[in-house]
Amino acid sequence: MRAASVLVLSLAAASLIGGAAVFACRRRNEEPVRAHVPLPAGGAAVDEPDAGASLVEDARRYDVRTWSFALDRYEIRVVDAGMSTALDAVLARSDAELVVNGGFFDPQGKPVGLVMSEGAIVSSLAPALSGGVVTWDGERAKLWQSESFAMPDGARFAVQCRPRLVVDGAPNVKSDDGHRSERSALCLRDGGKAMDVVIVKGATSESPGPSLFALGRYLAQRGCEGALNLDGGPSTGVAWRENGAVRMLAPARPVRHAVSFRRRGA
Repeated sequence: MRAASVLVLSLAAASLIGGAAVFACRRRNEEPVRAHVPLPAGGAAVDEPDAGASLVEDARRYDVRTWSFALDRYEIRVVDAGMSTALDAVLARSDAELVVNGGFFDPQGKPVGLVMSEGAIVSSLAPALSGGVVTWDGERAKLWQSESFAMPDGARFAVQCRPRLVVDGAPNVKSDDGHRSERSALCLRDGGKAMDVVIVKGATSESPGPSLFALGRYLAQRGCEGALNLDGGPSTGVAWRENGAVRMLAPARPVRHAVSFRRRGA
């Protein structure tokens, strides 16, 4: 299974992750992270860069990209990427506004952990995987603990990954394990009525991305009420529509699933 890594994408603001990074930023007299840019009237996602959003850790700065979706305007689904890196093709096939790499999978490409799309179970809950589950019932999203999870009534989407980065508005990763990687995450806001996609990618192999510890603190300071780390590292990737064109940050290795955000009625 791919190592966790993060890249924050946001149609409400382009910037990414960095929990411990935020505190490190202030200790080193770097500029603080800006407050999250709210959704505009009408609930449409916004694609405007937030130049002040960055995550700083180990004296390295990581740009954060974030896309925010009002969930009364978008459908969330899981799309089979066919063990491919071509997320732009997945975007076109699913007629979505954005797709981001999804859950874990084994060396044979079989999904690991709970996956539900359009109310149908694709892969069963894996208690041994631990972590958390994000669900969506067509109106609100919610983050659950895997160990005590029971499928809520009316669920239409679910994905299990690890770890839970933010729980009840507070960072949930308690220490730095020393691992640095690219990252992707889902961030819940507004009582689950809005969801951010967050992507963090480093510029070099020597500086691939932040720790999960830093990312959790960054997301909590950015106002995430709950946040789940998606499969990261070489699986980190995203494709989205911008000004009539398709843009992509491709994963370094093929991925099994992508989480898609499709405008309702499209």
